[in-house]
Amino acid sequence: MHRAPPGAFGAITNAHHIKTGGHWDSTFEPIFNEPDSEMAAFVQWLGTLETSLASPDQPMIERILPQPLPDERATQTTRVTASLLARSPSIRASIKQTTEYYRRRFGLADPIADKTLIAANQRGLYDAYRKRMMRGRWAVLFSDEREFIAGDGFLHNFPASRDALNAGLKLVLPILPTATIVYMSPMQYPTEPRLVTLRLGAEEVDRLNAITQVYASEFLFYRDEKPELSDAFQCGEHRQFQYHGHHWLDPLLDKLSQYNRWGKDGAAGISSRRPYSESLEGNRWLDRFVTRGD
Repeated sequence: MHRAPPGAFGAITNAHHIKTGGHWDSTFEPIFNEPDSEMAAFVQWLGTLETSLASPDQPMIERILPQPLPDERATQTTRVTASLLARSPSIRASIKQTTEYYRRRFGLADPIADKTLIAANQRGLYDAYRKRMMRGRWAVLFSDEREFIAGDGFLHNFPASRDALNAGLKLVLPILPTATIVYMSPMQYPTEPRLVTLRLGAEEVDRLNAITQVYASEFLFYRDEKPELSDAFQCGEHRQFQYHGHHWLDPLLDKLSQYNRWGKDGAAGISSRRPYSESLEGNRWLDRFVTRGD
């Protein structure tokens, strides 16, 4: 355990430099200047969002609260979130693993991917993620009972590639000890509201923190409430759930993504669609089909 200002952790020198020699050397670090410069204002805005006071034992329709999301704020949200995703250690680890796999397949004597190779594959991700996140629904999860922990990895199913950014995307990013950002883009969802909030109870926060430990590798960050390290985190690698599905989280994402301010008879409602849960079930069915084929 180390105590230090946040800026003292996680720095990777020259991570966004592409050094091939001579005039071909370049860097894409400046593309992150805008989201970095607006991070403080973004955090302040999060503090202005309202949540329902309904307790965790109340129906979800009473706990979810729609919030306004003007275009300029939506654009800022996509910039901040996409930048944190594109620069995350888990994305870099995925790029490194994939690159080294193909270098071995090609029979290269040295399959190790250096920073330049990783950066070359990482360069276009921020713009691709940002543009894709302009469609979809956002949620902000708050807690005043228990603190969220953060790590050098978090649950998402975005590929480390500019391709295959299709429907079914999801992201759960702890950004503050009191707030977690959620992005969802299922096959179907109401276009309004664009943003909802939900206040979690202590048990729900514990579940999210356990998920964060699965996706983290080397670092966990907390403010006052020191987490008990799970077996998954102590493996020391970026792990993930199969298909990034989770028996508790996916039903929650279903409800957050299918909330409709004007449901049946003009009252707020939650559609019976279960896009994330059904997607997980579909993947399991496909696994059984493949197994039978063998």
